[in-house]
Amino acid sequence: MEENLNINQPQQQENTVIEQTEVVNNQSAQVSGTDKEIKSVKRYVIIAIIIGIVALAVGIAALCKKGTNVTETKVKAEKVVQSGNLKIAYINTDTIMAKYTMAVEMQKNLQSKQAGIESSLKNQYTQLQKEEQDYLKNGQNLTLTQQQAKEKEFQQREQQLSQAMQQQPAQFQQEVAQQNEKLLNAVLAFVKDYNAKHEKYNIIMSVSRNNGPTLYIDEGMDITDEIVKGLNEEYENVKKNK
Repeated sequence: MEENLNINQPQQQENTVIEQTEVVNNQSAQVSGTDKEIKSVKRYVIIAIIIGIVALAVGIAALCKKGTNVTETKVKAEKVVQSGNLKIAYINTDTIMAKYTMAVEMQKNLQSKQAGIESSLKNQYTQLQKEEQDYLKNGQNLTLTQQQAKEKEFQQREQQLSQAMQQQPAQFQQEVAQQNEKLLNAVLAFVKDYNAKHEKYNIIMSVSRNNGPTLYIDEGMDITDEIVKGLNEEYENVKKNK
């Protein structure tokens, strides 16, 4: 607590009682401020999860371009001249996000962690607020030394809670970025391996309803379902072998 809560003995002067009232008012204002911080945490965490999910979609939209660059580099290195028509396919990244088990589970886990962060901070704040209110009511039964120790404890706990409000959303956003990178690597590696085994396409493009310049592609070039099926089979095998 930024200001000491001076709980006075019954025999103290009237002016000291007035000071105590001001301290209580300050305490109420401080609690109100903490309440605002708690509410802001929820916004930070929600923003973090939205940013993370958007990053997942945008990142996957870029993965096919990365795969294309790898293919192009290989072709240039081997100095192979393409004859005839290019073989082109596309993957709908919105469908990847909706049907790839790894992506779906990842989003659920992130949402669960978001709820856990909010619940933990809320519980810590509620408990601290309750103990401070009890102290305001019953603190006069403590000695001055005990009062001082209790006020110091409240101050330390408030500082720790304030730090947690700032650090936990940032840590959560960092985890979202790490999960995003993991998902991108999994999809990119699978697409590269898929094309190497089948030797089907010179270019595999990404298509998304909310991202990308492509306005129209023949649906006959859509290999999304085939890729999703292969991704899910691979993911299930990995989970079984853990």
